[in-house]
Parts: sequence; C-alpha cells; structure tokens
Amino acid sequence: RRTSKWLSISAGFLAASSRVATRARAASTTPMSAASTTTNGDACGAYRLRVVLIRHGESMNNIYEAISHEAYREHRSPDPALSERGAKQADALGAWFAKGHPTHLLGPAPVSELWVSPHQRTLLTATPLATELLKRTAANGSSSSLSMRVHTSIFEAGGIYEANREYTEFEARGGLGRSEMLARFPHFSHHPEDVTEDGWYRGSSKETDDECRQRAKRVAAELVAKARRLARDETLALVVHYDFICAVLDAFLRPDTTGPFDRFKHYNTGITVFDIPGTYSDSKADIALVAQNAIPHILATGDHDLISGFPI
Repeated sequence: RRTSKWLSISAGFLAASSRVATRARAASTTPMSAASTTTNGDACGAYRLRVVLIRHGESMNNIYEAISHEAYREHRSPDPALSERGAKQADALGAWFAKGHPTHLLGPAPVSELWVSPHQRTLLTATPLATELLKRTAANGSSSSLSMRVHTSIFEAGGIYEANREYTEFEARGGLGRSEMLARFPHFSHHPEDVTEDGWYRGSSKETDDECRQRAKRVAAELVAKARRLARDETLALVVHYDFICAVLDAFLRPDTTGPFDRFKHYNTGITVFDIPGTYSDSKADIALVAQNAIPHILATGDHDLISGFPI
C-alpha cells in the first residue's frame, strides 16, 4: 500500500530520528472495555507487555506503486510476494536478531510470542526471524516457551481483493489456503480454524479504512487483555503492515481518528515498540512508546539501498 522509492539519507539522522522514548497518553475513549480486568504484579505495578510491530519487507506491489499509480493498478497482486530487496530486508532482520542486537532496542525480556499476518509478504518476512528466534530459544534450552502463530485479525487494511483498472470495483479473494500455508511456512503451524483450503479473508469486498480501524481496536483490546494476565514481563512481536500499524497506534493514542492512515511513517521492516502495563485502564490509558520506525538491522548492513517504504 505504500511506495518504496530509493532513499539517500545519513545513517546518523536515521538512527537519531527512528528512536524515541516518550510517554503517550490516549484519550479515555479507547476501546478497551471488552478486555479482561484481571491484573498481576506487586504493589509497585503489574508486569508489562512489550509490543513490537514490524512492517513487512518491500513487496512487488510497493515497487509498482513507486513507479506510478497506473503501474500499480495494472500490475498489483491481491497477495504479492516480496521483491528481491524485500527478501534482503527480511534476511537482515533475522540476522540482527541472531546476533542478539534486539536487547538494545527490545530490552532484556526475549520475544516469547510471534504473531504473523496471513498475507504472503508478512509470512515471507517473518520466516528468517522465526528461524533465528527458534535457534536462540533452543540454545537457551527453552524452545517450548516460544509461541508462533498466524493471526487472521492483523491483516492489512483492505484485505485480499482484485480491482479493475479504474480501481473503482473490487472483488474479494480468499488468500493462501491452509495446506499451502502449512507447506510453505512450516514454522507457523498454529493456524486458527478460519484458515481453510479456501483461504482466510472473509470480507465480501475491499475493506474500508474505518472498518480496518475498528478491527485494530479489537486487536488493541486483545493486547490489553494479554497484558493484564501476565505473570512476568513479556515481549510480543507482530509482523504486519503499514496501515495496520498506524491503525493500532491510533487505537491507543487517538481512538477518534477516522479515514486514511497518515499520522505515522514506516520503512519496510521498520520496528515500532511500545509497552502496555498490566495496570492499563480505560480511565488512564497509558502506553509507553519506546521506538517508532527504527531500522537498526538495515543500518547494520551498511547498505542504504535497502532502505525503502515511503518517499522523503
């Protein structure tokens, strides 16, 4: 959904601008009332859930969109694969996790759970990451503690659809079927029942932006409920999409937002991190924003041609 023009910008600026450490307070209208009210932790406060949102690598649709709107409409795929650069970005992400670098960004608690959007581009992006996470947990003697799953509520705004040349008429498609997903992405064998041989997308057409925002609020409520149940600090990583990351952040920070996703920018494989305390409540809806759109794994390669995601 977002362009991937080549960027030339200094590593120092990127490193400084991609990391923040600020306290963010959302409006009291955040949609969390459906979440569990159970809390854990001591008198100083409950444990925290660190949420790591990772955008997928560059897709072929990103390339077409960067060329022109006409090229995008003519060549776009309902469920595109990664480009050559996107595959390199995914490998760089996995390699960065393999070297233990995430401690500097994610903190001491290892990733204990990985959720992946069921789109092809997110599954392809997540595969090198999943491989390295499994290696690290096995080396620590705790392979059973890492949970990896396909989550069918964290797909990109719009869903899976075909469009006419004018981009005015849309026809839903199901996406990857269960057998193909299992065969191609065996790391993610935990599939919900709604991933069938006919795919996983259940929309009747292209999802609207506001429908995506409502879905993101339901996922935000799921994250809050998870934070409230924790018995220790945990880190949850999600491999997702540009617009969906915007929608989740807005669900916490500006839940009254409607329409397009214009508040945040995300590089391909950019990393956004925030904490949800177990004491989270609707009346005091605090999350701690740790980093937004960080790309240390790309900068570590020394290859700035791997930077893509949006025009600057």
